[in-house]
Amino acid sequence: MMMNKRLKQLEGAFTEFAINPLKRLIFGEKKIKNFDSLKNFVMERTAYVTQVTLNGYIRTRIGVMFVKTLDDQSFVKSIEIAKWNIYVIALQDLLLFTFSYIYNKYGINEIERLNVLYENILIEQKVSGLDDEIKNKSLNEFNERLPNINWQTYFKQEPFQKSCQALFYWAPIAEHLKDLDKEIVFNSMINQWKNVISDFAKLFEGIDGEGR
Repeated sequence: MMMNKRLKQLEGAFTEFAINPLKRLIFGEKKIKNFDSLKNFVMERTAYVTQVTLNGYIRTRIGVMFVKTLDDQSFVKSIEIAKWNIYVIALQDLLLFTFSYIYNKYGINEIERLNVLYENILIEQKVSGLDDEIKNKSLNEFNERLPNINWQTYFKQEPFQKSCQALFYWAPIAEHLKDLDKEIVFNSMINQWKNVISDFAKLFEGIDGEGR
């Protein structure tokens, strides 16, 4: 009974963050035909991947030796901090992947829109709990990444490594245990991203019309 209560407390930290992407998965997704639908896809899939991988990693470790930490509100707060720090990097990775993909597969070059699109998404996430410090830091990091991206090759050369690193770094797990978990943690996130890549290829129909 106590175990169930604590697990529900942990899951509650993710409920609001995950509800929209889960609804999409249940009721189906619209084709990606313009920047509005592209933005929605990127936002929701990033939220879902972040939620599933972070939640899964913590639940695995809770079952071993972290159960008592759920009685500590500071631990729940650390999950919230980890969630947003992982999300902003995962969002960068998916945006860079999609723009590199459509640049190569469809000859569509809209790369100059990326920093504005990223900032707009972060602004929208403030109502869900993203604070200004994380937002501003991630904006600076993204602007530093952009000039170094090879748009012809990014989408096929381990495009999600930084989000895997962010999950590994920010997950509130003891450092001596993380050394044992690195390969598993990276693989769990990469597998989630593979599903996103597959869905994106199926849903993408171009960038045209309203929202362009």
